[in-house]
Amino acid sequence: KFGGFIKTDVFYDTRNVVSLREGHVHLWPTNKNLDANGKDLNEIGNFNILSVQSRVSAKVDGPGIWGGKTSGYVEAEFLGTTDADINSLRLRHAYVDLDLQIRAGQFWHPMFSVENFPDVLNFNTGIPFIPFNRSPQIKITQKIDDFRVFLALNSQRDFTVDGPDGYSSKYVKNSGVPEASLGLNYVTPELTFGVVGSAKTILPYSSIKLGSSTYKNEDKFTSISGNAHIRAKFNNFHVKAQANYFQNGPDFLTLGGYGVTSIDTANVAIEFTPISSVSGWLELMYKDKWEFGLVGGIAQNLGASDDVITVFGRGLDIDKIIKLFPRVAYNFNKTKVGIEAEWTSAYYGNKISANNKKVTNPEAVNNLRILLAFYAFF
Repeated sequence: KFGGFIKTDVFYDTRNVVSLREGHVHLWPTNKNLDANGKDLNEIGNFNILSVQSRVSAKVDGPGIWGGKTSGYVEAEFLGTTDADINSLRLRHAYVDLDLQIRAGQFWHPMFSVENFPDVLNFNTGIPFIPFNRSPQIKITQKIDDFRVFLALNSQRDFTVDGPDGYSSKYVKNSGVPEASLGLNYVTPELTFGVVGSAKTILPYSSIKLGSSTYKNEDKFTSISGNAHIRAKFNNFHVKAQANYFQNGPDFLTLGGYGVTSIDTANVAIEFTPISSVSGWLELMYKDKWEFGLVGGIAQNLGASDDVITVFGRGLDIDKIIKLFPRVAYNFNKTKVGIEAEWTSAYYGNKISANNKKVTNPEAVNNLRILLAFYAFF
């Protein structure tokens, strides 16, 4: 069975933004960059039209095994894996299901709730308030009436953490320990809620150089993240909400990371501390042929737990981010047209460093994105 959709986005930003794929994946506005006359070089409007979010999918039903059904699913889009290869086909999902109890392949990270996420028109799906991440994984789910208990092990591929050599999947891979997640969901047509926790271990330095000599290093760093979510439906009216806690969350495209607290040159030992963040979002939606929605969210950088020597991560000079997404759309058969405003306020300050465990002296920088979206589903 083949499926997918064609989507064209027309959007305008009031200033330069931190983004992926030529502005298509909007994260937050860039910081001020003042010229010799005190004018902000980043306060300049941007306009673009892109269709790279269009995607195709195929589902295959296989023969029975162990008394249950088997199936496979693959989905791709034209977003590429970097800005340099935008318009190129990239893998979104590819997995094998064994009677829906065992899933092996690339899919949404176990921290991401497929039953409950913001229905915004923007491709960012509510970044940085959600655990936006797709990862190769093995996931086992046990259904008990309307409850689903799951355990998952995953690696990293397109969504990675920061480190001494930049963003890479090698820090998790070199640790020799898969990321592990445990969760519980309750799912009915009218009510959904769930909780999930995840532990991630990385090896940032496989070796360290002291003077003219290089030494093997085996010191790892483990971080803990988790969230809780709820969705309630009353006829055509929906209420959704989620709260997240992240340690070392750059692979979820949110604020945070980790820092080095000490290097013991005598014993060739390194110690780390998490740079944590919290986030939450709420959505109110009415959905019929006409769709009206409002999503609001906030992400707060909690900073480092201990003094640091050096830091790695995303948005380490941002104290908090606030977003509002009002939208209106019209659904007709397999066609959808909508318009959405995305207002974002990022509070930039002095970066987390050896002198600052938290972002200090934050000042708001704002951006307004207006998006017109056209869909054709098949």
